[in-house]
Amino acid sequence: MNTKAKDVINNLLFVMEYIAKWKKSIFFDIGIYSIFLGLSPFIWIYVPKLLIDELTDGKNIKKIAVILVLALVIAGITGYFKEYLQGRFRMKMNAVRYGFIRMLAEKTMKMNYAYTEDPDILKEVRIALNTVNNPAEGFGLVIIKLFSIPGNVIGFLIFSVILIQLNPYIWGVLLVSMFLSYLFIDKANRYRRSCKDELAQEERMSYYGSSKLSDFQYGKDMRLYGLKSMILKKKKEAEGKALQITNAIKNKYLYAGIKEGVLMAVREGIVYTYLIINVLNDNISISNFVLYTFALNGFVTWMQTTIKDFADIWVNALYVSDFREFLKKDEESSIDKGYNPEASQFDIVFENVSFHYPNSKRDILKDFSIHMKAGEKLALVGINGAGKTTLVKLLTRLYEPTGGRILVNGMDIREYDLEQYRKLFSVVFQDTKVFAFTIRENITMEFETQEEEKYKEALLQSGINEKINRLEKKDGTNLFKIMDEEGVELSGGEIQKLSMARALYKDGDIIIMDEPTAALDALAESRIYTEFDNLIKNKTAIYISHRLSSTRFCDNIAFLEDGELKEYGTHEQLMRLNKSYAAMFQIQAEYYKEEGHEEQ
Repeated sequence: MNTKAKDVINNLLFVMEYIAKWKKSIFFDIGIYSIFLGLSPFIWIYVPKLLIDELTDGKNIKKIAVILVLALVIAGITGYFKEYLQGRFRMKMNAVRYGFIRMLAEKTMKMNYAYTEDPDILKEVRIALNTVNNPAEGFGLVIIKLFSIPGNVIGFLIFSVILIQLNPYIWGVLLVSMFLSYLFIDKANRYRRSCKDELAQEERMSYYGSSKLSDFQYGKDMRLYGLKSMILKKKKEAEGKALQITNAIKNKYLYAGIKEGVLMAVREGIVYTYLIINVLNDNISISNFVLYTFALNGFVTWMQTTIKDFADIWVNALYVSDFREFLKKDEESSIDKGYNPEASQFDIVFENVSFHYPNSKRDILKDFSIHMKAGEKLALVGINGAGKTTLVKLLTRLYEPTGGRILVNGMDIREYDLEQYRKLFSVVFQDTKVFAFTIRENITMEFETQEEEKYKEALLQSGINEKINRLEKKDGTNLFKIMDEEGVELSGGEIQKLSMARALYKDGDIIIMDEPTAALDALAESRIYTEFDNLIKNKTAIYISHRLSSTRFCDNIAFLEDGELKEYGTHEQLMRLNKSYAAMFQIQAEYYKEEGHEEQ
């Protein structure tokens, strides 16, 4: 057995394993449906023969009526149960498919966070999503075909018995022609699969364009900068390339259909010539001629459907491989019985830490070492791209070091339970994300607020309560109009206050401010940093800013450049050192003077 055949079988077993796990009763439905499906075509194959025999010989009206009534009753019962079981199956099939969609969603959330910035991984996500999202492709199609294939096999066996009685060679001709038809379809299917990566890339670009054009958060930039034309052009280019690919795929199926049509003409000519000669030679009666004609037509149609089903199962089962390969991606490492961080203050050590992204050899951080004492306020400063945010992502275990280690209270952070460890951090990022939930839910990140007093205090300390009090529904107001036509959109400053309220409510033992006020002027940023520092009191904190004046209050300042620690000390020490930090501080100070914001 070749490798692809093994992959198909393994993938079918994989799908059936989860069907058994989520909707085991589907197998019972398949069994009953297969019996009705396999027997249903033979009612109207045998009934015409019986009627012709009775009309030409006995001419017994009562018998003819009985044959018709029985045929109609059996056909009605068969049709009813087929439709009923199909309906039941569709509902259960969707439940199974949604199970795979949830599995994909859970995997993306467990996947190593660094992969989210890898274009190749994003393309794989798109392919995996296509595999589970469309009920007529990937998992959906495999499940549908698994439902009908057993019945098709039963029908094939009964058809074969009838046709072998006519002539084994005729049956052989039909099988050979059906096998050739399968090869034509399989070739088209293989070509389609070979285009999956390129097609997924263009579809991802098209989807990106559509999502941004329909996302009102981008509305101001779209209008003021005239971005609509550029995005539409990129979207159109991607759709044009995707259309070229899909047209090429459709052409392959068209050529397969033409070949199949020629083959059908040759096959039908051979079979009907044989039947007519036998009727003329009185070897076959008229009633048997009708029986075999219906059987031949039914067999050909049946086999075309079955062959297409097998071909579709084959190619779509291979798409399941893409999904399963994605499930193997590295996940965030977590120790099942890791330690819980139980102290109230935390000492942090970066020990020769290096980091580069997956599938890249360029170090973002190189041999970085620093020691933060418990309760210390540390500023990370430097130009954009120096590695400041990367350090935060490493500390919060969004990334894992590719070299060295990070210690919290003397223990490698990989030894802590991941979920419990992340509860240590209250982080305010520059690109704070808000959701189409209520303001309360956006702050507490809980469906029901557990600590009401702490929540109210967070609103007051962050200043977001002023905005909330002006709203009709107060903190029950939904953000955006995606879910609620009365939803509101917060300004940039209001989002910053909301993000601070979120951090204060979480009340983590380690505070991180990653340039959340970058859009504000220097004095406003410095004031907010200082006020926030007063709120968190003696907690260990990291402040990131490219404005050196904003973090002068910190106990120590780490100046980064090209992923390396270049200077370290207090503001006064670094100014006396008179190197890169001092030079940058003086340049920024002159700029603020020119803008009328002279530093004190």
